[in-house]
Amino acid sequence: MHLGLVTIQRNRGPWLIEWFAFHWLVGFRKFHFYAHMCTDETHAVLAALGRRFDISAYVIPDQQDRVQLAAYQHACDNALADVDWMCFFDGDEFVFPVQHDTLPEALAEFDADPSVTAVGVYNRNFGSSGHVKEPPGLVTGNYRWRAAEGFLSERRVKSFVRGRQKVTTTSCSHVFVTPNGTIDEQHRPVPWGYVPELVPSFDKLRMNHYVCQSREYFETFKRSSGHADASAAAQREEDWWQRFDTNEVRDDSMDRFAGPLRTLVSEIRAELGLPALADAVPAPRDEASKT
Repeated sequence: MHLGLVTIQRNRGPWLIEWFAFHWLVGFRKFHFYAHMCTDETHAVLAALGRRFDISAYVIPDQQDRVQLAAYQHACDNALADVDWMCFFDGDEFVFPVQHDTLPEALAEFDADPSVTAVGVYNRNFGSSGHVKEPPGLVTGNYRWRAAEGFLSERRVKSFVRGRQKVTTTSCSHVFVTPNGTIDEQHRPVPWGYVPELVPSFDKLRMNHYVCQSREYFETFKRSSGHADASAAAQREEDWWQRFDTNEVRDDSMDRFAGPLRTLVSEIRAELGLPALADAVPAPRDEASKT
């Protein structure tokens, strides 16, 4: 099974090696990267990673509204015929199989049913883990605290779309128009990207959404980075941080990938002549939970 991944990202250069390495480990083999108004090391990192991974990179140099939808439609029109399944998600999102080692194994049941044209994956929302400064090391190791059960924003999905079919984007970057719509892993219809009446299921597929990272990251970038699927000039106010900085449940779901991921990231960094990978920084939330 040949899996593709489409993403549009802005100034996430410091975390790209981890993001590509992780998604290669879980089974993606073709990457379509839309670099939106990147002023950091993104372009240089992409060029270097292109020597190891199959990456098609596109540069979007200017500010645009709803640029994510345009990028996704471009990928649907030009690349969907080359893969069995294509997933569409962001640079702070990590998708993985829950019961299997790879995503092709997890998607096999859906692939075997030709009536399934798209599968929605629910997300777990991770907060800052109490980090004020952005720590060195891996995102998946530094941020281990997430929202408690019932957090409504976890009822959003991102989509795996079957290849070789007609697909269009509308006003939502989470669910597309496909011949038979979108279902979740329990085969329940998902008519929109956010369906509050559906209790999320994480038995087969899951996405960890590291939406906050540190307070420093929020102040220096996230607050004023706009919304790629809406207004480019949008601001995230303080209530956004208060809503999404959820740190109620310790979550070690990434531990089973930690060894292979660290090995691959270290290999890539050595190939690129970068310093050795730093260790994870203990989360202040871990200390707070002991009191």
